[in-house]
Formats: sequence, structure tokens, C-alpha cells
Amino acid sequence: MVGAIQGKSRWGNNKAYKENIRKYQTKHGLTDSELNLFKDTLGEAKALILRWEEANKGMKELTIVEAQESGLKSSKEIFQELMEHPQKIHQLNEFLYTKLPGVVEASERVRQIREASLSTKEIEASVKSMVQTISVISASITDDYEAIIQEDSEEIALTKKIIGEK
Repeated sequence: MVGAIQGKSRWGNNKAYKENIRKYQTKHGLTDSELNLFKDTLGEAKALILRWEEANKGMKELTIVEAQESGLKSSKEIFQELMEHPQKIHQLNEFLYTKLPGVVEASERVRQIREASLSTKEIEASVKSMVQTISVISASITDDYEAIIQEDSEEIALTKKIIGEK
């Protein structure tokens, strides 16, 4: 399915690719329209995650935020979770449509300002505010991932309890 995210032009005529997509669709019980929405949504999410990763490269402030909050790493884990469990896409609307685009835009803006090499008191205050916003959103994304892990843990505990009762 990862190939599906890379775009139709590269894989569109490949029989094996089409067969893998069909198997994925059947396995997860997705209609054609759900599959197309899923591919489009995760394709955009992947592009945003890559842009965020690029924006962070060599940016001390953004690297510190990532070290503290793990938002980018959590985003990658959420992406993988969605690949494995596409039905969770609706639970993660805020991540996909608000948090991820917002943190990417803010990170790219910080990078753009720093690369302009202009520094005034007002610019520094604005950058500090943006970095704080990035930190808050990153922490929230990590909270989203922690909630997914907690849900998985509860499902496993329930299964263990059911098995133990037999």
C-alpha cells in the first residue's frame, strides 16, 4: 500500500500493484470511494510529514522541540497505524486536517525567517511564539499517538481477560 501513496503514475499500469491494492481493499473492507479517499488523505499526510522533516533539518530550535515533544516521530507512527488500520482515519481527523498541516506551516515559516537572516526584537518574539506553538502542537500529536497505544493496550488486556476466563 505504501506504493499507492507514491502516486498512480508510477504504479498505475503495474498488475502486481493493482492486485496488492485490491487485496488491501478487501482485507480492510474499503469501498472504492473509501479507498480513493484513504489514498488521497494518506498521500497528503505523507507529503506533509516529509515537508516537516525537511523544515526541521539543521534548525536548532525545531530540533530541540522534536527532542522534547517527539511530534514528528509520533506523526510517522500515526501514519503507520493508519496504514495498518484504515478504519481509524475518522478518529484522527484533527491530526490529519488541523494539527499536521498547522505544525508543518509553522515549521516552514520558522525556517524561512531564520534563512532570511533578519533579526529584530519583534522578529525574535514572533519566532519564539511560533516555536512555542509548534511545541504545543507537537505535544498534542504525541498525545494522539499515546491514545492509540492506550486503546491497543486496552484491547489486548480485554482479549487476555476473555482467554483467561475460558
